[in-house]
Amino acid sequence: MAESTSASFLKKIIIWLFLAITLPIAYLPRRFCLALGGLGGRLFFILLRRRKDIAIDNIVQAIKNGALDPDLDPVATARTSFANLGRTAIESLCLLHRGLKYFRGRFTISGGEELSQLLIESQTSRRGIVFLTAHSGNWELSAIAVPNQFGFKASVVGRTQGGFFSNEILTKIRTQTGNDFILKYGGAKTMLQLLRSGGILGTLFDQADIVGNSGAKLDFMGKPALTTLGPLKLAAKTGAAVIPCFCRREGDHHYFSIAPAITAPPDWGQQWLLSTAQSLNDQLGDFIRRYPDQWMWGHRRWKIPQPPKHQTSSFKGESELKNSYNS
Repeated sequence: MAESTSASFLKKIIIWLFLAITLPIAYLPRRFCLALGGLGGRLFFILLRRRKDIAIDNIVQAIKNGALDPDLDPVATARTSFANLGRTAIESLCLLHRGLKYFRGRFTISGGEELSQLLIESQTSRRGIVFLTAHSGNWELSAIAVPNQFGFKASVVGRTQGGFFSNEILTKIRTQTGNDFILKYGGAKTMLQLLRSGGILGTLFDQADIVGNSGAKLDFMGKPALTTLGPLKLAAKTGAAVIPCFCRREGDHHYFSIAPAITAPPDWGQQWLLSTAQSLNDQLGDFIRRYPDQWMWGHRRWKIPQPPKHQTSSFKGESELKNSYNS
């Protein structure tokens, strides 16, 4: 018990020190703050050679596949992408310490007319909304700014980051303005209950971290990529609407583009899941083609992981999801 108490106290001290050290950064002049973030991103572009090489190779392959402008400079695009990641990181500190008010007047939301009506319907019909976004622009801000603008709170889905420190900080950021946080793996039952009660679920859909029955090999920017079907299954089972949203930055301003809602037909099946997931891939691909330096290229998006031989279920929590479907 003493060791547990000591460990808990030590964790609190570490978090407190981080908050104390980063507080002055959050109150730097905005222009200087963004310049510092951009510089940090470019520094990581130099130091994280593996991620740098992955990013450049991804861009080169996308150009070869005809998914990007052939005149695009892969190195310059990857470098700017890293710089934008650095700006997102520094803005996340500002969000952590100063809240959403720091961004007031510095973000624009377009295409949200349909969302307003869906929010009203979700409260009367008890059919929720699955809010999908990608690793572009400041995606952490999108999970907070968009719900707040329309007067609702969302439950943000994410995975653990491999340590208590990063998990604690990210949870603090993502639960700004009253949002909840749900772990991706092991949280399927909670997600289903949330959507069945008319709740709002926010998650990312552009990483290849789920395998097997919950994912499918679909085209993404001219090359097969493992695409998650999990959020679409949740929406189809509960009758929830799917709302894609894409974020980009221009200087210190953020633009959130909300796409038309997607709703599963009563007789939905595997074909609907595949065609809808492909449509989402195509929408994101079109966005990246227009704003190639806004996306996080350092992720191995086109890897096709193989499930362990002994694993008959597709991913952690898949059996839980299937059992929840039958409830």
